Amino acid sequence: MSTKEIAFEIFNRLSEKQLQGFIALFSDMYPVGDDDAQKRERAFENLQKLRRNIPDIDEKKELDEYRTMRFGKV
Repeated sequence: MSTKEIAFEIFNRLSEKQLQGFIALFSDMYPVGDDDAQKRERAFENLQKLRRNIPDIDEKKELDEYRTMRFGKV
């Protein structure tokens, strides 16, 4: 018998009141998620607001300028 089948059997044996108690106990640890989805959506919107275009960078030119600045003309 699989773990899911064992769990299903246990749940079938519980009375309605026992099942409500079980849900109440575990809902604090694993809250049911509409609020969680809304939080994720707001967080994603905040990330979208922070997003901006980054100009193309010429790495070789940047490195050459840094070397010149750091070590002087070579």
